[in-house]
Amino acid sequence: MRIAVLGAGAMGSLYGAYLSRNNEVHMIDVNNKVVESINQKGLIILEKEQNKDVVFPISGVINSDNLGIMDLIIVFVKNIYTISAMEKNQSLIGENTLVLTLQNGAGNDRDLEQFVKKENILIGTTEHNCANLEPGRISHNSSGITNIGMVCHNIEILQQIADNFKSCGIPTEIYENIQEVIWNKLFINMSLNSVTAILQCKVGYLHENNDASQIVKMIISEAVDVANADGTYFNKDEVIEKVEKHIRDDFYEVVTSMNQDVLNKRITEIDHINGAVVRVAKEYGIQTPYNEFIVFLLHAIEGTYKFKAC
Repeated sequence: MRIAVLGAGAMGSLYGAYLSRNNEVHMIDVNNKVVESINQKGLIILEKEQNKDVVFPISGVINSDNLGIMDLIIVFVKNIYTISAMEKNQSLIGENTLVLTLQNGAGNDRDLEQFVKKENILIGTTEHNCANLEPGRISHNSSGITNIGMVCHNIEILQQIADNFKSCGIPTEIYENIQEVIWNKLFINMSLNSVTAILQCKVGYLHENNDASQIVKMIISEAVDVANADGTYFNKDEVIEKVEKHIRDDFYEVVTSMNQDVLNKRITEIDHINGAVVRVAKEYGIQTPYNEFIVFLLHAIEGTYKFKAC
């Protein structure tokens, strides 16, 4: 397949590199240093489990106008940049081009519908964990399953993509109800990411401090009400218990990506995480005061970036 990956960050680089094993892959990014490094040295992945670098010869561009139509486009830019990235790369899209989003948050497929028909959109989640080390070099810290599905379920398309991914060393599962997977990941992101970004703490603090733990529970409680109204049903106590277990057992020492965004004075993805729940809640007349406050507070924090500390 001819595949374009929009966004050569940590996750985009991992998927682009692995998929290049059996496909023609083009990395597209706005960062000239990243693109130059990829073209000169290849994509370099530090495989943490083997403690060694693996080099993948691959091409990168800033301007995709001359690449032609792709069979598959994978969107890995931050979702606040999805629309602008798709606008700049419309030359890649043909009548049969598939577009897959594995971005954090919810509502990414709705952004893509402005550029490609709904029947060609795949959505999903990834359980891989990666981090940027330097331009063109990432650390692959742990592996996991890639979960994919479609709003307009098409098993033939999904099986084609899953088989391709698996052949390249990316374990992939197909879900008929992919929204359940999206919501489950959203429950984690909307509580861990947003609260640690505000408190500037590691994830474990959300277990250690009762007040922080209560905020997490209220955020999730509202989100479960919205998910159930939207047609994807969850038991509230079970969801809270699962998230608390992740906090205790899986992410205790983690500094979340949104926390890092605030530390580095970068715009966050809050509108596609807690903000996505607020938007859907309004459609059903559901009140989400905790999540609305979180969205307002994160945007207020972003507004302080241009000011020096008092």
